[in-house]
Amino acid sequence: MSNPKTLDNLATSSSEPNINSALDSHFESMLLRLKLTKKQREDAKTKYTTVSKLLHAEFYGTEYDGTTKLLIGSYGKYTNIRPPEDVDLLFKISAETYAQYQNNPGALLQRIRKVLSAHYTTTEKISAWGKVVLVKFPDGKHDIELLPGFDVDGIFMIPNTENGGSWDSFDVRTEMLAIRNSNDNTGITRKLIRIIKRWSKFTSSVTIKSFKIEEYCVSFLESYNLDDKTWPVIVRDFFEWLNNTHTSDTTQVQTAYNRSIKAVQLEEQEKLVDACKEWQKVFGNRTFPSYDQDLVKAFSLSLDQPAEGEQFIEDIVAVRINPSYSVSINSVIEGYGTAPHPFAAFIRGYHNVSKSKSIDFYADVQGLEGYQVMWKIRNFGKAATLNNDLRGAISTGNGNMHHESTRYPGTHYVECYVIKDDVCVARSLELVPVGAI
Repeated sequence: MSNPKTLDNLATSSSEPNINSALDSHFESMLLRLKLTKKQREDAKTKYTTVSKLLHAEFYGTEYDGTTKLLIGSYGKYTNIRPPEDVDLLFKISAETYAQYQNNPGALLQRIRKVLSAHYTTTEKISAWGKVVLVKFPDGKHDIELLPGFDVDGIFMIPNTENGGSWDSFDVRTEMLAIRNSNDNTGITRKLIRIIKRWSKFTSSVTIKSFKIEEYCVSFLESYNLDDKTWPVIVRDFFEWLNNTHTSDTTQVQTAYNRSIKAVQLEEQEKLVDACKEWQKVFGNRTFPSYDQDLVKAFSLSLDQPAEGEQFIEDIVAVRINPSYSVSINSVIEGYGTAPHPFAAFIRGYHNVSKSKSIDFYADVQGLEGYQVMWKIRNFGKAATLNNDLRGAISTGNGNMHHESTRYPGTHYVECYVIKDDVCVARSLELVPVGAI
């Protein structure tokens, strides 16, 4: 899809990057595309809750209330990205269970494996080795990697079946607290981690583990001055720091750093289309959006007037923009004193649409059959706010056509999404300026 018009909006705190870069909106758009969809989140929750309840019933025999479960890894740290990864789950065992298996930790893992195998009896694979029990599902979504542990003053003792068997100490809370404190201080730690994780997944042969990326981002931000920094500059500076810190993957890190340098230089030269193309070489053209000035404008509007309950397509379906497909929004405006007229030509002649006009938006989809179109209308301005009508819901509308009436002065937007097999493969955004009369 050439130069898609898209909007992805995230509320930002005062500690986050200043939105004075045309491409901050594009980085936030990428971050939204990295979020799990609602279905993916529900899949993870269903699986780890079921496993936790089964083990709680086996080892405690009381009603499950969630206190014996601890999400660790990227899900516990809120640093996970798409596609879905293993859910790392720690199950808290009692002092009695710890004492029972102190001399035979492998037997505890085998008991857990048998409990779970009795429930998952058909196509799931459950294995126990080392320190974990892996519940591998056939659906290609989330697997559960289970770790039993006994809490000793905040440090967990976990079973290890290697080298004859032992119990090892595991300080998971300090690791999780470091990320939380850093994010509280900077407002961007988790976002930066997700961005760098995307680079590591997109770039072939990168060997940096997920937990090391988290540690690197925390360390980088400890001494980094965020004042007046934009996302392009922050990411460039991180790759420079990583290039001087990380001793392996030197070619991949140096390449990312060189491309980020070029992208920032191109942005400074106001060559924004080319700057986005450089960032797409770092993160992928299905994740980092092509440049569009309407996206920048719409993002700025959304920062000034966030809408409670606004929906985002990334929460509903996966977004993987396919350049083989395209969608554009054509529209016709009419009303009292106005004959039906193409919207774009009307804007060129009159700049703003007057109130009380009727607009029919049409999604012109190219290169694809058997798809669904969804629509979103987002209002802005004082009048829309006073009437509690900022909107932002996503609906199916009337297929490829969506009907609206102009009501409030201000600049608003309409966005459409082309859905194929539960994936958004193309999208388009159109600003709609409405005059005061």
